[in-house]
Amino acid sequence: EHHFSVSAATMVFLDENGFNFNNWVRYGLGWLRPSDEEEKRRSVQQRIDEVQRLKRAANATAAMPAAEPGEEQPALEIPEGADRAVVDACRQQVREWLESATNTPLEIPMENAFQRLLMHTIIAQEFPSVYSHSSRRDGERFLCVYKSQAEVYEEQLRTLQSEMEAIDEEVGVRSLTDEITKNQTPLVGHNCFYDFLHLYQTFYADLPESIQEFKASWLQLFPQTLDTKFLAEAHELLVGLQPPANLKGLCDFMAQAATTEDSQKPLPLTFEVNNLEGVDYRLPTRAAGTTSEEEMDSSHEAGYDALMTSMVLIHQLSHILGKKRIPWSQLDFGPLRKRPANDARRSLTEMLPLSVNRIRLVKAQPNVINLSGRDEADMSRHFLMSGYPPSWKKWDLMKVWSPLWVGLSYIDDSSCWVIARNEADAISIQKIYKMIEEPSFKLQSYEEHKAAQAAEGLGPPPSPATLGAPQLPPPPKLTGIE
Repeated sequence: EHHFSVSAATMVFLDENGFNFNNWVRYGLGWLRPSDEEEKRRSVQQRIDEVQRLKRAANATAAMPAAEPGEEQPALEIPEGADRAVVDACRQQVREWLESATNTPLEIPMENAFQRLLMHTIIAQEFPSVYSHSSRRDGERFLCVYKSQAEVYEEQLRTLQSEMEAIDEEVGVRSLTDEITKNQTPLVGHNCFYDFLHLYQTFYADLPESIQEFKASWLQLFPQTLDTKFLAEAHELLVGLQPPANLKGLCDFMAQAATTEDSQKPLPLTFEVNNLEGVDYRLPTRAAGTTSEEEMDSSHEAGYDALMTSMVLIHQLSHILGKKRIPWSQLDFGPLRKRPANDARRSLTEMLPLSVNRIRLVKAQPNVINLSGRDEADMSRHFLMSGYPPSWKKWDLMKVWSPLWVGLSYIDDSSCWVIARNEADAISIQKIYKMIEEPSFKLQSYEEHKAAQAAEGLGPPPSPATLGAPQLPPPPKLTGIE
């Protein structure tokens, strides 16, 4: 027996927006992966093609001279009881319908499957000039009688078309991400690697055996991915701000930073929240330019976290563009595309070449994965910096390697990995270290660190390239939280 807890506010929201709790309890919340959707559509389409073939054959037969009526068959004897009462009533309805001038099909509500089967047999024997078919509409079963076989096929085609349309609903929330894929628009998250893995595993396919296979499949779906946490911690124009790591703190911080006086201040922004019915999301007060003693904190609600993530990205872009004196009109949120020489617009990938498709990893060294291009797991560009004062902050570490721009991946208070952007920077890091007369820290290349550990009888730390595909717990069942 499973037990789960739910938020009362969530239940009210679902109720106010037409959520069907009966279907949820009976069937759960489903979705289709692309392979499942394709298989279902192929099956329905094959049936549509077959019915259309039969319909064409029926039309051809109807155009031929009518055959002489055969000998009338005796009525079937039905024992006394409820079934006989239903059969007699249906017989009378069919006779009255045949005597009328209407061409509208006769529809008789009939939930009992045996009674429908019985009536099909009776109609075929006692009323050979008409055709019967079982139909279902809005959850109710009908026995339908038609004056031509083509009408039967028309009804079957309508039913199959409804099945095809139902597949669109079964696709569910994946239809939203399919639009992102179709238009190649950016997909943005905050500290989102596991979210992306669950998204892929749930809605697209099982995780592949290797990280390289996952990256190739992911880029086919989402060629432009941004992690606002990585952007805050790694972009050269944002890292100096030393923003908080959590989403709520980062959102408030970036909103406050947008109001600071600076000759190269962020570009002006205006936000507006359009809530769904029954939802009362408000902008964080700092982002709205006000303060409140009773600020509503809706963080960790999925919808509100998505709102904050989008606000963080907009503030980050505002700060970067402001520093570079680039107007909003030159930023294109669409796909990569060829442009004429006089077109100054740039996509996110072109504007943030060292940030797009780089996602922060949790409890991993190095702590970033590059979903496109060269993998950050290339250890030849990694240096172990150890023994520096625990009081040093990120900016102190960055200043050591100035004017180079490096990535940092912390191990503890006095050691971290320094990650060069390219081979030339890796050589320059070694030169800078040799130029320091009395360094207050120790620097080792990855190979030197590995050799030192081997000499001490310790194995080298695992390289991310050898870890294989990340192992996830099973995706959560949406029929309830266990």
